[in-house]
Amino acid sequence: MDAQEFLDRLAGLWEDERQAELDRQREQRANSTIDVRETRGIALQALTMRDMGLAPGGRSRVYFDVESDYFDMFRGRTGSPATLWWVAGEERHNVDAVIERKLKDGLKVVLPGTVPDHIMTGGTVRLELDAPQTTFERGARAIQSCKEAKKSMRLGELRDVLIANRMREQERVSDISFFDENLNDSQKAAVEDCLAQRDLALIHGPPGTGKTRTLVEVVRQEVARGKRVLVTAASNAAVDNIAERLVETGIDLVRLGHPARVSDNIEPHTLDALLEARPDFKHANKWMEEARRIFNRVDVRSDRGSMGRRERREMLQEARYLMRDARNHLRGVQRAILAGNSVICSTASGADSQLLEDDDQFDVVVLDEATQCPDPIALVPLLRAQKLIMAGDPKQLPPTVLNNANIQHGLDETFFERLTTSASLLDVQYRMHEDIMRFSNNAMYDGMLRAHDSVAHHSLDDLGVEVDYMMPTPLVFLDTAGKGWDDERSDDDPSTHNPQQATRTVEEVVKLLDRGLDATQISVITPYDAQRREIQKLLGEVDVHVGTIDAFQGQENEAVVVDLVRSNPNGELGFLKDYRRMNVALTRAKRFLLVIGDSATIGSDSFFSEFLETVEAHGTWASAWS
Repeated sequence: MDAQEFLDRLAGLWEDERQAELDRQREQRANSTIDVRETRGIALQALTMRDMGLAPGGRSRVYFDVESDYFDMFRGRTGSPATLWWVAGEERHNVDAVIERKLKDGLKVVLPGTVPDHIMTGGTVRLELDAPQTTFERGARAIQSCKEAKKSMRLGELRDVLIANRMREQERVSDISFFDENLNDSQKAAVEDCLAQRDLALIHGPPGTGKTRTLVEVVRQEVARGKRVLVTAASNAAVDNIAERLVETGIDLVRLGHPARVSDNIEPHTLDALLEARPDFKHANKWMEEARRIFNRVDVRSDRGSMGRRERREMLQEARYLMRDARNHLRGVQRAILAGNSVICSTASGADSQLLEDDDQFDVVVLDEATQCPDPIALVPLLRAQKLIMAGDPKQLPPTVLNNANIQHGLDETFFERLTTSASLLDVQYRMHEDIMRFSNNAMYDGMLRAHDSVAHHSLDDLGVEVDYMMPTPLVFLDTAGKGWDDERSDDDPSTHNPQQATRTVEEVVKLLDRGLDATQISVITPYDAQRREIQKLLGEVDVHVGTIDAFQGQENEAVVVDLVRSNPNGELGFLKDYRRMNVALTRAKRFLLVIGDSATIGSDSFFSEFLETVEAHGTWASAWS
């Protein structure tokens, strides 16, 4: 399949995804009134503006008072996308928004542009949580740009390398002086390959093999060579992770993206924070404050009926001029900040941000979590690249696909997977005891990995905890077979849970705490959100991290308890059949991995049968009857 045919097909699949999300939203709204949606915590009906201010990128920050009996139930949180809407006459007006913070009696919300007059003059609006269309729009634009790129253009060359697997060119690289002298041989080889490739390089980083550390070295080497680098990833968490590591090495960078979605450690390096530290920001904000005062005067005098139509129009125009001048002034400062830094960090989708100029190009673009990034979004940062470096692991979580039919057409397969045979493999892992690593290594990586000496034999004993003679090994399977703890679903929740098994999971967590482990050293993960909620409720005030497998990708802890949930007479495995997801679950623990499940349910599956054989040979197979 040539590049044009591939992109035509991809555009159709991406439109199907967008439509699936729209259909989901419409169904949700069609089957309930705004009153019902408010009681469910996904809408608010009475918001009025209290105050406003500037935000980078021509955005506006608005503080809303909220009058709702259901505000405590509102599910919106930092970073949640939303829609503000109101009806004027017979016409409905919508404004996209992002929730920056939930206050005691209101919300701080960021709008993409100028605050509408209706809101500025005290009009009441409604707010509904929403799934953003921005990601779909950016992916569609990227596909179209790649289709239109001529073969002689750099984008056309990279497109053909990525899609048509055109022969890649290499450059001669002189001997490298590594900043990080403790990189292992496979990490050094990966860095050397990234520097040598003219078009595209790939790094395959299985769990715990130091993928981020390797990417940091690549970025430092490129910056030292005078290159400008755009660092991206599929998720905000991954962007922040690599950004924090770069900052620790002394690299100056700018983190693009909504501050509400950025970690506290990297917040000082966001464009928002860097702007607010400039005197220019204070000047521009004064103009915004003056505009706000004018709008307030218009609002008050209009209510009294003491303002003519012409005077109202002139005052509103004056306020808009002040707001326009403030934004234009800030845009100039933004450009100076971005141009003055060699490293810019954003999500892959965020590489299409209006904060960057349309023609802003980077010598090197890095895409981390490339195996979680659907092709349309992977193309977004490609538009700004002279060279692309992708890193990921095709044996961990794939991209999220909303329309199941699109999985059959390959939308869950990524560029990285199609080109993975040419990737540099990182083959030494620094996280897991070798017995915890053993099954994943054999089942997913053909036995090519080895545990570094520093972790190969570490255990909970090294942390000074009491010994549990029932579970003396780093790898334990707690078998619930025969207990009758069947999984179930409720009428109003499609997510599977297992209340009795959740109770046993919490008991095992308490045992670990009683042995002397700190709560921060224990994590509980499960495939189903309903089970996560069940476990969280049972733990109460105990501050142990509980999450779904998907949310725990990229994380690790000293002790991890995996609750498999599924237990039924038909051997139905559900999410457990997604072996990539299970690979994530089984590779998060450093010193102790406890898996709780029903061998009678999972044992007939070849993947889990091999896991049970590994436990039998190199771990402890315990019974829930004990």
